[in-house]
Amino acid sequence: MGLMSSLEIGKRALLAQRLGLDVTSNNIANVNTPGYSRQQAIFSETDPRFGKGGFLGTGVIADKLRTFREEYYDREIRTTLSRKSLYAEDELTFQRIEAILAEPSEYGLNEEISKFFNAFEELSGNPQNVGLRDYVLGVSSSLVERFHTTAQKLIDTRKEIGGKISTNIDAINKMLSDISELNGKVANSKAMSSIESQTLVDQRELILENLSELTGINVTQGQNGMVNVFINGINVVTGTSNSTLKSNEVINQTTGERTIQITKVDSQGNTMNVLNIQSGELASQIKHYNTTLDDKDTSGGFSAMKKLDEFANALATKINAMTINGYGLDDTTAPPPGRTFFVNSSGTFTASDIEIASDIRNNPRNIPLSDAPGEPGNSTIALQIARLANDSTFLDSSTPSEFYSGYLGKIGTLGNEAVNGNTTTTLIFQQLGNQRESVIGVNLDEEGINLIKYQKAFEASSRIINTTNDLLNTVINLGL
Repeated sequence: MGLMSSLEIGKRALLAQRLGLDVTSNNIANVNTPGYSRQQAIFSETDPRFGKGGFLGTGVIADKLRTFREEYYDREIRTTLSRKSLYAEDELTFQRIEAILAEPSEYGLNEEISKFFNAFEELSGNPQNVGLRDYVLGVSSSLVERFHTTAQKLIDTRKEIGGKISTNIDAINKMLSDISELNGKVANSKAMSSIESQTLVDQRELILENLSELTGINVTQGQNGMVNVFINGINVVTGTSNSTLKSNEVINQTTGERTIQITKVDSQGNTMNVLNIQSGELASQIKHYNTTLDDKDTSGGFSAMKKLDEFANALATKINAMTINGYGLDDTTAPPPGRTFFVNSSGTFTASDIEIASDIRNNPRNIPLSDAPGEPGNSTIALQIARLANDSTFLDSSTPSEFYSGYLGKIGTLGNEAVNGNTTTTLIFQQLGNQRESVIGVNLDEEGINLIKYQKAFEASSRIINTTNDLLNTVINLGL
């Protein structure tokens, strides 16, 4: 009986140490696996038996695996990732806008505006000079082209962001489906062994972190190891069920404003909830599509496109108000011909459709610079246009230069806020990542020691079996 007990103790020791070796080997193998959290075999002594002299131990058993993943770090990292992604996308967008505006440079809109007013200043000194009139038209054409190019690039950027939103919604729906599927697998694994598979939990957490980069999420624990996922308070994953999100472009029939809305839909595609996404890459993209690059924005936020259109409209409207009462070189009788310097096709001037009037563009002599007929040397209107450069009532109680400088300054400020926010959240993310890694990450030095420890214990357990086997052979041979 005693020798058989020794064999049983040796067998249990072999099994326990082998499990320790397996766990350690798996940790080492996954040292570079994203999202992996290390495990540890927990040993406990088996129930003793009563024998001569008292209770004797009966060996060891590896009764469970310890995992080191902590929800606190996971939650904080997901939150930080959402904020970091929002700032990073903001930074990228404002860098794109700044590149489009190309300021300060000799090709920027600010330089073209200065050339425009300077050209009229120069022409006011010699309004009969057709060559100078041609020069004014050339500078004006460059200004108009710069308006067009800037507006078109901003429009293209908006379209690109709209495409990104659609792509991200598809990615989010795939992640929600994967999370619900993993929830089912985790629940099944827990039903089999009363503890969920850590591999499945790690895989799910990695997807949750990827999801949090796109949109801010809140995760709560459900039954049987499953999780529930919420986006801005709207439930999108419950156990093994997941919702579908959809991006819709909504058009305001009164203003023509186009905005993108993210909705939760049922299996028939009917809208159930509207999601007001607050953080993550998607939140930044929606903000820039609906506000920053929306030429008809009504949210009250800063719209780079709308401000550019306001600038073009103020410039064209004020100059037209001057030239409509003016006379060209060949206009010798009253009333004035009513020529406008700029025209458009939509009623309100925008950076996209501002144009030089064809009767002026094709004939510089028709530029209305005189405030009286038959006075080719009269440059009153040319001086009025030139002085517009210093008019503090031009737009928003500012001169053209002050308004445009404030416009650039606002974009620069928002860009800097995005850079600073990205830098700060990146540092926080790195700190949290390092702290979590110190808890759940694989330490090769520690695992190397464990490997030797389990190896030696396994060898010693083998010796127990071998020694007991020799003793049994001796007993059998003696006939005892």
